[in-house]
Amino acid sequence: MKNPLVSVLIVNWNGADVLTPCIGSLINQSYKQIEIIVVDNNSSDNSRELLAKYKQIKLIASSQNLGFAGGNNLAYTKAKGKYVLLLNTDTIVTKNFLEELVSEIEQDTSLGIVQPKVLYENGTINSLGAFLTSTGFLYYPGYGKKDHLPLYNKETYIFSAYGACMLISRKVIDKIGLFDPDYFMYFEETDFCMRVWLSGWKIKYTPKSLIHHKGGISSKKFGLEKIYFHSFKNRMCTYLKNLDVISLLKILPIHLLICEGISLIYLFTGKVSFFIAVQKAFFWNISNLGSIYKKRRYIQKDLRQVRDNNYLPIILQSPRLSYYLYLFKGLQYYKD
Repeated sequence: MKNPLVSVLIVNWNGADVLTPCIGSLINQSYKQIEIIVVDNNSSDNSRELLAKYKQIKLIASSQNLGFAGGNNLAYTKAKGKYVLLLNTDTIVTKNFLEELVSEIEQDTSLGIVQPKVLYENGTINSLGAFLTSTGFLYYPGYGKKDHLPLYNKETYIFSAYGACMLISRKVIDKIGLFDPDYFMYFEETDFCMRVWLSGWKIKYTPKSLIHHKGGISSKKFGLEKIYFHSFKNRMCTYLKNLDVISLLKILPIHLLICEGISLIYLFTGKVSFFIAVQKAFFWNISNLGSIYKKRRYIQKDLRQVRDNNYLPIILQSPRLSYYLYLFKGLQYYKD
């Protein structure tokens, strides 16, 4: 097919204030071979009434909040497209964004995922994709900065695409599944992207495609304590499942040590709720080691096609030590 069908999956929870510009921009973009599937996670605002007005939308009304992971997993059960686009409710897409993404992934059969350039409303960079570091924390080039350096506008392979907007080949999801249902929110796309890489596909960032993202919606709705718990919990779990033995022994001990150090800093600076959130993340992983091991065994035995030393060198970055300070102070001040 010259223009293969793209299934656009959108998960909404109380997003009535951002849905209209998002859906409007999506309908008006140039690539018309799309189906739009929206899962409403039991919103308490007028989201469902608003969405029901769009004839182009297939609305799935969930009786509970399934989170970003569960909502997208549910939406995918109704998807028919050759490609699947994950899109956040607080995004506004440009005219040719999807046309460029489809062109990129159609030309290279080795690609499993393609991500566009994602800018904030003020024009600064939200995401160009993420890279893995030897500490287990991710390196986000350009975050919060003006879009002016050549490296920000260069096509490149990335470790993890951004869940706010990523185009995925259906054959990848059919092979490795989509999101881990134990990941309510945060780091679910990175866990998925690790499985994409170790299964033999690649992930690419292309600046030819552009969208705008409001951002900050989750922190306002859920609170930082819940976000910290899920992000720390899921990051630990991701490495336990996906890294091979050698990489696990290299990365995980350092990562866990730094996480514990961060939690102690929270404690001694009076941020007790953040300290508790990180400790709960440790406890969750310890309590669920049995189920994590079962997932790890399946991933390592049935999904893995390449060893870590075949793909990690492509997507591993080593930012300066100051990066980790700015990771908490504000990445916009770090010089890439």
